[in-house]
Amino acid sequence: MMDSTYLQLLGTGAGDANFDSAAPNTVAPKDRRRYTCNFLAPNMLIDFNNHTAAALVDYGIATEEIDTLLISHGHFDHFQPLEIIRFAASLPQPLNIYGNSMVIDALELCRDHVFDEVSGRFVTRHDSYNIETTKLELNTRQAVGGPHVTPMLGNHFMNKPYCIMEQQVFNYLIETERKSIFYGLDSSYLMPQTLAALAGTHLNLAILDATFGPREIDPALSGHLNWAMLDETLNELREAGCVDEDTVVVAAHLSSASIDAYDEVAQVQAKKGITLAYDGLVLPL
Repeated sequence: MMDSTYLQLLGTGAGDANFDSAAPNTVAPKDRRRYTCNFLAPNMLIDFNNHTAAALVDYGIATEEIDTLLISHGHFDHFQPLEIIRFAASLPQPLNIYGNSMVIDALELCRDHVFDEVSGRFVTRHDSYNIETTKLELNTRQAVGGPHVTPMLGNHFMNKPYCIMEQQVFNYLIETERKSIFYGLDSSYLMPQTLAALAGTHLNLAILDATFGPREIDPALSGHLNWAMLDETLNELREAGCVDEDTVVVAAHLSSASIDAYDEVAQVQAKKGITLAYDGLVLPL
């Protein structure tokens, strides 16, 4: 483990992450992606799925210090409650988990019940558990495992034609002692209230959605960005005083079916000041 504070991208893929299906000898290492998960040293994880525990081992991260988990929303590539409960059981201290109401309700369901496939019923779980849950409130800043965290509304998990929000998706402003991080994955164009809340906050690191890369997408039907929409979003953040030449901008949550090979894309994006994510990328803070 590195000594200084840093954020490491453990998984940079989208819902079609190819880590399990891509043969290592046929896919370049930086094009082989896990589902989204991240480690903020020394003790915090952001999102958790069936790839996370093994990624921690692969990157030599000491799990005994981990005591905090932020969940952005309830899609399976970011949130798998059974995997979380299993991982927490291996820790020497409780895992404190923070998220929206759906995430917390799902965790507490899995904490107290197990689905019995023979009977087709939920039955009471008798195993011990090692989690503590906290429901976060939108736009309310609070201390979470050391940093201060403000959940902001992401433009995702919405039926836009009918204006139905299926659940609140949290983008996070994470403030350490010295740095400000915006974790903006799984969001289409920034919600007006989110942009307004960020205005005037200089971001040292902005991790933004670029799921569909060069593909044309309809914002009415998608909760993600492509390259053109990412450029528009960055312009909004610049105008709001959030992003400048000192901000490290990372494009992540990359669809294996949509993004061209890392070696073909990284230099093109770098000319615009954007770092293309790959699994294992370390971002010093």
